[in-house]
Amino acid sequence: MKQIILVLATAIYLLSCQNQPVAKWETLEFILGKRQLTTLNLGDSAHGHGDGRAWKATLSDTLGNIVGNAFGWTVTIDIMDGDSANPKYITERTALSILNFGDENEIVIQGIYGEHHGEQRISLALDPIVGGTGKYKGAEGEMKVVRKADSTIAVLLNTKTVD
Repeated sequence: MKQIILVLATAIYLLSCQNQPVAKWETLEFILGKRQLTTLNLGDSAHGHGDGRAWKATLSDTLGNIVGNAFGWTVTIDIMDGDSANPKYITERTALSILNFGDENEIVIQGIYGEHHGEQRISLALDPIVGGTGKYKGAEGEMKVVRKADSTIAVLLNTKTVD
């Protein structure tokens, strides 16, 4: 009996020592084309609570070649601060963005940002990469959106993917 347990323990140990996929960090940069926006007034028109905004844009590499498209959805959330006699509203937006490179290769990003960040969240927020598909399966990391000197909008991804 002891020999069987020893053989099984050895087999389990050897199987656990197999090479695991190696994850590597890389920085990716893309240029976001002009966004097409659709706004849906789903809430209180005075403050925008519940409003949704869908958007889409082309995604190019730094040489100007279109490599995919980006699209997403935001929802406005107004939080009342103070009392009802003198309300002050704080606006937050939740966002879901997808970068689609074709052939089921996608990166999914989620985030939340306030009105002080502006609609484009330029240079102020980092959004988490929550996953991906295809060659980006298991992706994690952060996305940052920056406005370049020539007024183009760059999407910078610091991501880790599994080989």
